Amino acid sequence: MSSLHISILCILLTIIIVDNKTLYFTKSNYELWCQENILSNSLFVYPNRIPIGIYRTSNIKSVIYNLINDNNNDLFEIKTRRLADFYFLIINITRPFDINREYQDVYTLHIEANILTTQENQTEQTEVKSFIFYQKL
Repeated sequence: MSSLHISILCILLTIIIVDNKTLYFTKSNYELWCQENILSNSLFVYPNRIPIGIYRTSNIKSVIYNLINDNNNDLFEIKTRRLADFYFLIINITRPFDINREYQDVYTLHIEANILTTQENQTEQTEVKSFIFYQKL
């Protein structure tokens, strides 16, 4: 079985799980990597193939992500982007030069998704940990 077949099977199984349960996020928690003192405002490394966000099913009308319990002095901004059948969770850094291992080496973000469905509105939460690393040039 090729890797493409396995990826498609994984996506289909995830969609079936989403349709049958109240689990919406592709994972309950995510780990990202970010280089310290970066020049870009959204340069994260995500080592997994599973996208961060929520698959759109037939009963979901819209999804809006919010940052809850922000203990990072508004260092991160959360956005929602829908592309085809997926609502991507976009994390932007508002002050890229403040990302430094001397201040903090792990940032924990608690994200809440407000999901508007055809039956009712629901909320789902996940945790994103961002590890800061140093890269020599």
